[in-house]
Amino acid sequence: MSDDNLNQNQDQSQSIWTEEQLRVLEAAGLPTEPVVEEDRKPTRDAVAAAFREELKHANEPGAKVMSADRELRYCLELQQKRIANRSLNYSEEMVPGAYFKEGLDNIRSWQDGQYETSWSVGFIEHTKTFDRPNMKPYKHKEPQAIYETVVDVRSGEDVSSDTYCCPNCGSVSTIKELQEGCSHCGTAFKMSELYPKVTNYFYTYDPSGRRDPIWKLAIKFGLYSLPVMMPLMVGVAWYQRHTMPEIYGSFTPKIAIMYALGSILVSPLIGYFIWMFSIFFAAGRQISTGTGPALSVGKSRKRYEEKMSKIIPSYTFETFSSRITSLFKLVAFSDDRASLPFYEGGNIGEEFDNVIDCSFSGWMSCNKIKQEGNYVYVTGNLFVDVTRDLGDHIKSQREVYRIKAGRRTDVPTTSNFSIAKIQCRTCGASFNSFKTRNCPYCGSASEPASDDWVIYEVKNAGQTYMLKPLLIVLAVLVLVVIGGLANLGIIKA
Repeated sequence: MSDDNLNQNQDQSQSIWTEEQLRVLEAAGLPTEPVVEEDRKPTRDAVAAAFREELKHANEPGAKVMSADRELRYCLELQQKRIANRSLNYSEEMVPGAYFKEGLDNIRSWQDGQYETSWSVGFIEHTKTFDRPNMKPYKHKEPQAIYETVVDVRSGEDVSSDTYCCPNCGSVSTIKELQEGCSHCGTAFKMSELYPKVTNYFYTYDPSGRRDPIWKLAIKFGLYSLPVMMPLMVGVAWYQRHTMPEIYGSFTPKIAIMYALGSILVSPLIGYFIWMFSIFFAAGRQISTGTGPALSVGKSRKRYEEKMSKIIPSYTFETFSSRITSLFKLVAFSDDRASLPFYEGGNIGEEFDNVIDCSFSGWMSCNKIKQEGNYVYVTGNLFVDVTRDLGDHIKSQREVYRIKAGRRTDVPTTSNFSIAKIQCRTCGASFNSFKTRNCPYCGSASEPASDDWVIYEVKNAGQTYMLKPLLIVLAVLVLVVIGGLANLGIIKA
């Protein structure tokens, strides 16, 4: 019997072993009892809820979003530093929506050999504000859905509450407390991620995130319309009675007051239609900004899974895109990109120096996968919503970047937990080698990461991502026109 069959049978929760299978399992030292996987969904749900709460305070001094993985947590730290260095005052508010206060967990999920990736969604009224003296304040308020990508291991022990003795000072802490280093002596550790963790998040416009119910919105929009509707109604009354007095009678102050009061009474109905129009306008905006990425992305998930399953089936496409998004944001927010241990790209100048916010838009394409020796390289387009500080004002827009990332194929991934002290090979000091490749004490470079993704190229794609889809659409239109002209006899096929 092959090892694959043994593993397959071992993973089944209701397996009934034959005598032959029992003998093989006992000889191999494997358990003969059915393996029942632990239900970790409540833990994943709790992590998503904690992340949403911690994110509200992410830009406060000293705040740590511990429900995020180390990459996303570092992204938020660098963003906080970038905003402070540009003397900006930043505030963020997320109020639960009126209809879905609790949100939904595990709306979609994907599994691979070791990880389970799921989406959780919450409906919020989201407000972001940037201001600074001598600058026009920037405020963006919108009902939105916030999507969190939660990654968890499919099997493995929860060691976050286990204790560990610091090899430097001897103090005892829980594994969870050591994620940011020993609080007593500052010793840094290289450890496996303590899953489940939020690895990525993004926002989309969604009316369900509105705080107020529809009847309040109708009244509010109706009141907004009164400065226009009231003079308009009175003007219509005057015009009718001035041009056709034999039908409508004469125009008097009493008539003007009646029409003005009438416009107030019907204002909720007018407000309801204005609100509906705003919904359609917002939906059109979402379609206009999402159609290009949708055409570009196409079958990226299927292409990635088909090719990577033959090379290194470690991540689903969702896990991969979350990882690349976090690494890209670290490149964008870092002021010293040459020291990032996972960046091997060239100098990108001032491309990201004024970026103060960068959010994954929910789209990433996989254009090419290439294997060279014991490395695999993936090239794709990453669609992000970027906010830039232009000095006298703040500007937000959708931007597209072409990313080339690679990793070794001969280093297997494992869900087994490990922890070890990080120590400089030259001076012996301990430092966080995830955040910098050079020892801050002696300047020596640490060993490069060999078991994870590295970014080799970041390039602004402009609108070139639309070239191929547009050429396909244009070719189809040309064929349709030619076919129509042939049916009319204008041209001969």
